[in-house]
Amino acid sequence: MSMIVPDDALLQHEIEKLAVKAGRMILKADRSGDRDFTVSTKSGRRDLVTSKDLEIQKMLMQRLDILCSPCSFLCEEDLSLPKIRQISDPAEIKDGVCFIIDPIDGTANFVHGARHSCTSIAMTVNGETRIGVIYDPYREELFSATKGRGTWLNGHRLPEFDAELADAITVFGTAPYDDSTNESTFRMAHLLYELSADVRRTGSAALDCCWTACGRFGLYAELGLSPWDFAAGKLIAEETGCSVTDINGAPLTFQGKPSILCGRKTAVKEFLAARRSGESR
Repeated sequence: MSMIVPDDALLQHEIEKLAVKAGRMILKADRSGDRDFTVSTKSGRRDLVTSKDLEIQKMLMQRLDILCSPCSFLCEEDLSLPKIRQISDPAEIKDGVCFIIDPIDGTANFVHGARHSCTSIAMTVNGETRIGVIYDPYREELFSATKGRGTWLNGHRLPEFDAELADAITVFGTAPYDDSTNESTFRMAHLLYELSADVRRTGSAALDCCWTACGRFGLYAELGLSPWDFAAGKLIAEETGCSVTDINGAPLTFQGKPSILCGRKTAVKEFLAARRSGESR
């Protein structure tokens, strides 16, 4: 069967509508008086999944499969849907169209009512990320990017700019599903605090990338992520001139559980230099 890929601009618009629909589902569940969703754990006590994650992912997979067929899906939750191809090996995204989906990024925030979560959708074609869309329903903020065409926030194009660490708030993630990174993570957080104006921890990798893209943060770092955590956010940040690499400055790939370093180019250079200097002592 031949691959049918709609025009990027048209497909981006359709993906945006689906992300907003997902966001409304998040809000409806969050505002329900009886918290209309169930919660269970996966790999450990911090690795949560809700019935709403599964419901949203199912909706997105079914709608996107109609929009762009044949295609595959690399998603946070493992679903078995008839005639829809869900993959588990990121190496398989090198062939054809693949949608990388996190139905609710910031699930712990969602469960505890912290109101800082989003839906993240990326589309890759033969391994290259072409479209990234992230919607934050609590702030009604829609971030979207198409490769080579810039990043947009609620219809306004985000400018490219630079920033130094001393003038920026920085943010870090704690890789909560892997306790082996704890010591390194908080050592990194201490370095960020010393270098920057202040430091934050939000619980949503996708939104950390978006907030770096729009200038609220100057740099974001985390030591262990999955592709659905950063696929859309990486493109959104890069299209505003951000550098997005692993924690050592090497190219960021979808393989394994990579680290991430996302920020303004000067801020990234300053962080890498300080980190290398500390390691050499």
